[in-house]
Amino acid sequence: MSPSERYVRIAEALADPGWCILPQFLSVQQVDALAAACSAAWNERAFRPAGVGSGDDWHLRPEVRSDYVLWLEEADASPEQKHYSDELESLRLAINSALYLGLFEFEGHLTVYPPGAFYRRHLDQFRAVGYRKVSCILYLNSDWRAEDGGALRLYTDLSNDAIYQDVYPQGGTLVCFLSNLIYHEVLPATRERMSLTGWFRTRD
Repeated sequence: MSPSERYVRIAEALADPGWCILPQFLSVQQVDALAAACSAAWNERAFRPAGVGSGDDWHLRPEVRSDYVLWLEEADASPEQKHYSDELESLRLAINSALYLGLFEFEGHLTVYPPGAFYRRHLDQFRAVGYRKVSCILYLNSDWRAEDGGALRLYTDLSNDAIYQDVYPQGGTLVCFLSNLIYHEVLPATRERMSLTGWFRTRD
C-alpha cells in the first residue's frame, strides 16, 4: 500500500465508522529509533505525571490515569520524530481534503505507562473547548503479546458499551479516531508500555 493510499484509507475510516487501525505505519527501524529516544528520556526522568482537564481545570487524578508524558517540542525533535511529523502532515492534508475538518496542526507527547498503569474510559476532546478533532496514537513497543495486557479499548458503539475493539500496543501500529466521538481507555499492562500520542486540532 502506497503512502497516499494509506492516508486515503484512514480518512475514509474516520468518515465511517470513526476509527482506524493501521499496523506497520512506520518501519521497524523507525519505530526502534523512536522507542530508544523515548526510553532515554524516561531514564533521564524527563517525563511528568499526566493529568486530566486543561487550563485552570487541569488536575492530577491518579485514580483516573497513572501514565507519564513528555510533550514534544519541534525545536528538539529527533530526525525520526521529524520523519513521523512529515507523515502526519501528509495525513492532515489528506483528511482535510476528504472530510473538510479544517485541521490546522498536530500536538503530541511521548507517553509511558509503567507496569500496572492505566487510563479510565474517556474522550480526548475537552468539555469546554472543541479544538481536538482527530486522535493519533503510534505504538513503540516491540514483541508485544496479548498476555502482556495494556490494550487500548475503543468503544465502537455509542449505544452499547459491551461492544468494543481492543488494540494491543504493538510497535508501528497507528490508531486514529474522532476525538469527540470515540470513548476509550487504556488497560493495565504487565510491562512498560510506550507510545507517541497526539491530536490534530483546529485553530479554536
